[in-house]
Amino acid sequence: MGRGYSSKREKYLTVLLAALLVVLAILFMQAVMDEKVILEYSNEYVAMAELPSQLSFTYYEEEEWKEKLKEINSGKNLNGKLTFGKLEKLLEQLSVLEYVTYPDKFSWKHVSRTEWNGVYEQILDLLDTEGAVSATNLVFLTQDTEKAGEGEALQRLTQKGYYEVAEGVDYFHYYDMYQVYVKDQRIIGVSSECKGPLTLKNVFVHSTENEKAEILYERQKISLDIDGLAEEIQDTICDMEWTEGKVTAIYKKEDMISGKVLSFNEEQIEISGYGTLGHSGALKIYKTYGTVEELDESKLVIGNLQADFVVAEKQVCGIILKEPASIENIRVLLLNGESEYHENPVFVTDGGGTLTVGERTEKIEPGKPLAASEFFGENPDFLKIALEDENGRIYFSDGAGAHASLGYRGTMEIRKYQEGYGVVNELSLEQYLYGVVPSEMPSSYEREALCVQAVCARSYACIQLMKGDYAALGAHVDDSTSYQVYNKQEETPQTNLAVDDTVGEVIKYQGEVAEAYFFSTSCGYTGDMGLWNSGGEERFGYLQGISLLAEGEEADISSEEAFAEFIKNKEITSYDSGSAYFRWQAEVLALKEMETVNQAVLERAEANAGNVQFLKADGSEGKSSDLAGFGALKEISVGERGSGGGIRILCISYEKGTVRLLTEYNIRYVLGAAAGEVTDNQGERIDMKLLPSAYFALTPIEQGYLLQGGGYGHGIGMSQNGSNGMAKAGMNYMEILMKFYQGITIENIYNGE
Repeated sequence: MGRGYSSKREKYLTVLLAALLVVLAILFMQAVMDEKVILEYSNEYVAMAELPSQLSFTYYEEEEWKEKLKEINSGKNLNGKLTFGKLEKLLEQLSVLEYVTYPDKFSWKHVSRTEWNGVYEQILDLLDTEGAVSATNLVFLTQDTEKAGEGEALQRLTQKGYYEVAEGVDYFHYYDMYQVYVKDQRIIGVSSECKGPLTLKNVFVHSTENEKAEILYERQKISLDIDGLAEEIQDTICDMEWTEGKVTAIYKKEDMISGKVLSFNEEQIEISGYGTLGHSGALKIYKTYGTVEELDESKLVIGNLQADFVVAEKQVCGIILKEPASIENIRVLLLNGESEYHENPVFVTDGGGTLTVGERTEKIEPGKPLAASEFFGENPDFLKIALEDENGRIYFSDGAGAHASLGYRGTMEIRKYQEGYGVVNELSLEQYLYGVVPSEMPSSYEREALCVQAVCARSYACIQLMKGDYAALGAHVDDSTSYQVYNKQEETPQTNLAVDDTVGEVIKYQGEVAEAYFFSTSCGYTGDMGLWNSGGEERFGYLQGISLLAEGEEADISSEEAFAEFIKNKEITSYDSGSAYFRWQAEVLALKEMETVNQAVLERAEANAGNVQFLKADGSEGKSSDLAGFGALKEISVGERGSGGGIRILCISYEKGTVRLLTEYNIRYVLGAAAGEVTDNQGERIDMKLLPSAYFALTPIEQGYLLQGGGYGHGIGMSQNGSNGMAKAGMNYMEILMKFYQGITIENIYNGE
């Protein structure tokens, strides 16, 4: 009996020991697995590393949650999986344990994704009072990418655009489809796999062949598998559908219209011959000539670009450009003083023409007033006045038939906005220059100087044609000094001849049309882009400071003392020394007018914050509100001069701080406010709130400074008076341009010669 009992007992012990070893092995394996970094999605569990981002909408930031979850995870790391024991501790941390229901399971059991989603939705209901977290279905369109660099966020491309991806939830591969949790365009968690269908709308399909679709999306060229689809598609807009991780349908958008863009904004686009259509979000623009690529809105040239517009349900889905813009016409917004809008403009013509109202066109009589308000009862997109005779002109009128402006070539378009009427004059680029050159340079100047002005004006206009600053109002530029002054002086045979003799010629630098900046008068030297603190020195390499001193003249401006001696010399000869502003002076009683100086500083800080710096007494960075505590003004000094002597940085020192003014305009504005008037080279005193230039020396006087300066304008690029002086000296316009702008070529935009 004893031996049998003993044998049976040994068997039980053996079985018990074996079972214990199995349990220990399971626990060991679980412990090992809990230490493992989770790299793949699973429905069976949720990784601890997923939780910090998912909980970041609550009381703590994501980094704080990482530390708290490490404590819950035995204080080690965020590896391994969420268990029911850890879930309980987490809910206690959130103070929602008594409000959340979940399955009652062993503490060491893993929480499945479905179980966690049920808990998470309850947490959202309790704590996400602002609705910061939402769920959305996404298909991921690109292969795995490398991890983001230091300080950069990892991003993934989906059918809804780019999403930033939280560190612990990056499970996504090519064509994966998931429902995810999103906060601020950032994927913070993964809810479940998604079967679809999901649709990528309004995508540009370049071609489909060999069971591949080549598309452009978010400026990327992507090759997609379309196994089983036989569509033959070339360069158009489509919708693409995914189901269960596969492209299952491509819907080509068949409706297309052609025309030119007349205006566009964030919601609408106006197309010649079709009126105004809506669009959703940013315009999608694709070019198919040369390299096929997606373009941004800055490339949508108003009025000069023939395009195909893919349309569905009265919405523009995409724009396809099959040829580059033809630089023919320019559209000029005619301002009403400083306003972009007119209250009720009235026009009159001196020749026969037509008035187009919506789809109706009627003849107009010369001399008959046309009031805009009389024609908008049918709510057309715009009114258009066109002349039959190219020698005719359109005028603003006083309402009784009299002219209230100079005459305008081309056509006049009037649009009605909530703020008033916008008036746009469309005409050829060369005709536009007929109105610009005499408005920017006296027609009495030398012929070669007028040719220089024409080439500079044409180059500047071409740059503006490509920018579309006034796209929302259907224009490229306005008629003010913000761009180029237009049609403020009568055309003359001399200025028109300068335009005709240089027809199509522009300045190019490194193959691109250059911004040909110009100004009135130099002090004997010009400056570079450092005077504007704008950067981009390589792009503006053609704008270097040069000497305009006459042959045989020499000057040293290498030091503050040397520049002061030069600028005080009224006898030195320069190509523009005959100008009244070649030398000037002003008194700035800054100590007496400190409030005026301070007010001007604050005005420029508000308008141009990056170029007005406030430094506290200890040298630390301050802000504009600190100026009130700086105390009395003590000194004004030059911090730095540019290559031609213009001041780049002006320092205004106070008892308890310093203001540093950067850019020539800020300097001219602040000191000009305190000066109030300037004495020119002929001794004439002129009221002036903006100093003529930033080329001056400061000499202390009682209560302030005597400014002795030279030149008029910003001092960068071509001096108009200097150009005239060079022409008088026998230089032709090509030589003058090469003098002012270094490393350039003169090319023709119309024939490439």
